[in-house]
Amino acid sequence: MSLRNPERGLFSVKGLIFTLGLIASFIFVGAFYGILIRPGANKAALANSYGVDIGTSLSSLYVILKDYEQQICLSLFLWGIMILVYKFILLKHEARTLGRFAPESEGLEIAPEVDLLQGARSISRDRAGILSDLIDSKSQSHDLRNKILPYIMARGLERYHITGSVPEATETIMGRLEVAAEQQESELSMLRYLVWAVPSIGFIGTVRGIGVALQRADEALQGDISGVTSALGVAFNSTLVALFISILLMLLIHLLQSGQEGLILRLQTFCREQLIDKLFDHTEPKAPEARSQASAVRSQKTETTESQ
Repeated sequence: MSLRNPERGLFSVKGLIFTLGLIASFIFVGAFYGILIRPGANKAALANSYGVDIGTSLSSLYVILKDYEQQICLSLFLWGIMILVYKFILLKHEARTLGRFAPESEGLEIAPEVDLLQGARSISRDRAGILSDLIDSKSQSHDLRNKILPYIMARGLERYHITGSVPEATETIMGRLEVAAEQQESELSMLRYLVWAVPSIGFIGTVRGIGVALQRADEALQGDISGVTSALGVAFNSTLVALFISILLMLLIHLLQSGQEGLILRLQTFCREQLIDKLFDHTEPKAPEARSQASAVRSQKTETTESQ
C-alpha cells in the first residue's frame, strides 16, 4: 500500500489477487469437489441406501460439504484467505521498514537506514531538505518502494524545509498518517463484503433446501421421508458451513485490523519522538533576545526619567 503510488491495474499484485485469484479459487475448489468431495458423498449415500454404515468421519464431512452453496462458500473463503495473506505480508513489510528506520524501538542492533541527527541535538531547516532528498532516493529501492514511513518522513521534512514551521510539518506528517489509516481501512471493504456474502449464500441454501422439502411433503405423508430429510440436510448443512466460514473470516479480519492499527500507532510514536520533537523551531531563540531588548528599553526609559 502506498499514498503516492497505489497498486492499480490487472497485472499488479493486488489486481492479480482480486481478479485471477477469484477465478483460481473457484477452479481449485471445483476440481477438489469433482475429484474428492462429491465422489465421497455419493459413495456414502450409496452405502447408506443399502444399509451399510461406512463409519468414517470423512464420509460425514463429504456429505456436509457436497452441495453447491458450500462449494461457493469455500471458494469465497479461499479467495478471502489469499487477500488476507497478501495484507499480512504488506503489514510485515511495513513493520520491517519501521525497524530499519528505528532499530532501537524494535529491539534491533543495527544502524538506522538514515541518521536524522548526525550527532546534532536537532534537525535544522537546511538539514531537513537534505534528509528529504536522501529518503526519497532511498525510497526508490525495491524493498522501500511504496512504503508508508519513508514517504511520510520525506513529505514532513520537505514541508519543514520549505516553510520552516514546525506546526505545519507536524500537520503534514499526522495528516498523511491519517490518510494511510483510512486507506488501510478502505481496503478491508472487500473482506467485509465476503463476511456478509458467505452467510447470505448459506441462507440461500437453507431456503432452497426447505423449498425442496416442502415439495416432497407428499412423499413423507406416504411414508417415504428420505427426500424430505435429504432436502433438510441441504438446508442445515449450508447454514452450518457458511456460519463457520464467516466466523473464521471475521477472526482473521480482526487480527489484520488490529495489526494495521498497531502499525499506525507505532508510526505516530516514531514520527513524534524521532522526527517532530527533533525539528529546530526558529522562534524559540528569539524569545530571550526579545526579553533582553525589552529590558534594555526599560532601563533607558528609567535613566531618562531620572535625568529629567
